[in-house]
Amino acid sequence: DSGQKYALVLGNEVKGVQQEALDLCHHCVEIPQYGTKHSLNVSVASGILVWSFFEQLRKYQ
Repeated sequence: DSGQKYALVLGNEVKGVQQEALDLCHHCVEIPQYGTKHSLNVSVASGILVWSFFEQLRKYQ
């Protein structure tokens, strides 16, 4: 629902997100990765998530 408020909580590839913050979240998302890379830079990951998030909002309006 585009009238709702949302928050995207992002963690880095070393420490991630603290368990206390995860416990407050309604959903948890991980970006699947293939090949030799083990993690994405947090700015790259946030770009992917924000794009996907708004794409989903647009799709269901």
